[in-house]
Amino acid sequence: MKNRKEYLKDVKRIVVKVGTNVLTKDDGDVNTKWINDFAKQICSLMELGKEVIVVTSGAIGAGCHLLGLNERPRDLIGKQAIAAVGQTRLMRAYKDAFNRAGAPVGQILLTYDDLDSRLRSKNATNTINALLKMKVVPIINENDTVAVEEIKFGENDYLSALVSEFMNADLLFLLTDVDGVFDNPPDSELEAQVISSVCKKNWANLELGISEEPGEKGSGGMITKVQAARSAVNHGGIAVITNGKTDNILERVISGEEIGTLFTEE
Repeated sequence: MKNRKEYLKDVKRIVVKVGTNVLTKDDGDVNTKWINDFAKQICSLMELGKEVIVVTSGAIGAGCHLLGLNERPRDLIGKQAIAAVGQTRLMRAYKDAFNRAGAPVGQILLTYDDLDSRLRSKNATNTINALLKMKVVPIINENDTVAVEEIKFGENDYLSALVSEFMNADLLFLLTDVDGVFDNPPDSELEAQVISSVCKKNWANLELGISEEPGEKGSGGMITKVQAARSAVNHGGIAVITNGKTDNILERVISGEEIGTLFTEE
């Protein structure tokens, strides 16, 4: 099996999925300090010749904060309405952070129906490729105001896998609020350690440490992230699940540091 540096040395096109629990503060508002640091990391990767696409969650959480709600709506229509409010706050935070870091951003709102349609998926692909060519960072979110299934399950993990597939990404980053996939449940009596790497032949070893419960503010558990990582590998890429709150996490992983859980073909 190759070491990490060998897997990562030729990576050029990267999809980074950001979870709600990573980019929000305890009060539910967007964590602008985190986003500022994140934007600097993305721009550093671009200076190295990498193409980076961001898939973000957080619109519903931001909307709840703006409207003073203590918890997320339970009904679909309520979630769609809150997302419409929060999306403006979320994109403003990204725009300001990337402007300071030296790169413009472009907003793209997608649903799974868009990616199931040959014409619409081709149009989305062409738009994203054009943005990358212009050194613009695409910021993709699901179109929560019209989405149905995706708003109820997965917190954009599956969407990030689809984006990785149709954009032929070399690497899918799944940034969460834990250090990676554990060999045992972290809250059990057994000692739990992060699994450094996993390939197709030992994917089954992950099952003991996988949680199906979402984070406090999000809607996806670790199982949806593992499924997204596996999908990326099945379509010719690699994937890393890691803690997005770790300092300089993107640059450290790209440099080959043994951090998070790496998913590979073999």
